[in-house]
Amino acid sequence: MEQTPVRLTIKGAEWLEGVLRDGAFAVDATVGNGYDTLFLAHRVGPAGHVLGFDVQKGALTNATEMLRFAGLLDRVTLTLSSHAEMGRFLAPERRIAACTFSLGFLPRGDRRITTRPETTLVALDAAVTHLESHGRITILAYRKSLDGEEEYQAVKAALAEKDGVEVTEWMGSQPEADAPRLFLVAAATGPGTEN
Repeated sequence: MEQTPVRLTIKGAEWLEGVLRDGAFAVDATVGNGYDTLFLAHRVGPAGHVLGFDVQKGALTNATEMLRFAGLLDRVTLTLSSHAEMGRFLAPERRIAACTFSLGFLPRGDRRITTRPETTLVALDAAVTHLESHGRITILAYRKSLDGEEEYQAVKAALAEKDGVEVTEWMGSQPEADAPRLFLVAAATGPGTEN
């Protein structure tokens, strides 16, 4: 279901705040420049932890420096790996309170290096499998990147078939047909997508 245009990054962060608490475990499936990682690390508090994935060493280096400057590096484990490997890093009993995906390419990076539908769907399965009973996932799909529209459509179709989650799709303030979209995914036993 589509909603009225909003600023998608703000909407996603505000929505995740409803489940982030001191001691929570969160995942940034696509670290990129580290802004989502920083947000999650701040919100999980000193007793919480964030696991982050990226395939680009430069992205993790930049994120590490930002986290160190903010004094939050001890709450984060950054992994030079595809988000498709997420399941290998999660113990069966490990439950995710919040998970973020920002699909596309690294801003100011090599636009040929992008997330791909096949790896994103594997990562999404792992995130949903490990979601706690009130957990939430945000997926921001940048559709203008290489394979961006294909990835958006693949994620949309996969979410429509997933049991145990409630999904809401938001459009951004940009009027273009291929503008970014945000999926809010909540465990079905959770509080839903309204806040």
